[in-house]
Amino acid sequence: MAQQASTADWIAAIGQAAGALFTAAAVAVALGIALADRRRLRREEDERGKRNARMVLVRGTGSHPVGQDEHGYQSELRIYFTNHSDRPIFNVYAEAWPVGTSLDEQPRWAVHSEVVLPGQPAEPTEYFAMKVTTKEPPPISIAAWRLRWTDVDGRQWYGDEPRQVQPLPFSGQPPGRYTGRAAEATPTKASRGWQKLIQRINRSDRST
Repeated sequence: MAQQASTADWIAAIGQAAGALFTAAAVAVALGIALADRRRLRREEDERGKRNARMVLVRGTGSHPVGQDEHGYQSELRIYFTNHSDRPIFNVYAEAWPVGTSLDEQPRWAVHSEVVLPGQPAEPTEYFAMKVTTKEPPPISIAAWRLRWTDVDGRQWYGDEPRQVQPLPFSGQPPGRYTGRAAEATPTKASRGWQKLIQRINRSDRST
C-alpha cells in the first residue's frame, strides 16, 4: 500500500509540475503576443505621425522690406508653410537666428500661434511673419530658421530646410545651420511640383 501511495504521489507531482509548466508557457506566449501587438501599434502610430507631419509643408523663408529709421532697416521675415493635413497642429513656432548669434541660444526672432487649422495659413499669405530690425539692408542674412509644432497625439516636429519633405521629431535640439539668405520675396502659392508632391503623399496614405 505504501508503495502504491508513493507511486500515486509521484504521478500527482509530475502532473502538478506539468500543469505549472504549461501554465508558465501559456503566460509567456500571452506576454509575447501582447508585446508584439504593442510594438505593432507603436509602429503604426509612428508611421501615422510621420504621414501627418509630411502634410505640413514647410517651403522656406522670404523677406519683405518695411522701412528704415535711426534704428536700422525694418523688414518682415517670413516662414512659408501650410498645414495640408486634416488635423490641426498646436504650439506652432516660427523661429530665426540672425548671423552672429549662437544656435544653442533662444531664437532672436520668433512668432507663436497656439493652433493652426487644416488648410492654414491660407492664400494669399501662407506664412508666419516676424517684424525684424537689421543694420544691413535686405535681404536678411540668417544663420538658421525653423518651424516647429506639436501634433494632436502630442508628438513634436520641425522643419528647418527649404521644401523639406519629411519633418523630423523635435526634442529640444538646435536648428541646422542655414547657408543662404532670406529671399526678397517667395511665391505664396505652392508650385506645380509641390502640388504633385501633396498628391503623392495623399495616394500613399490611402494605400497604407
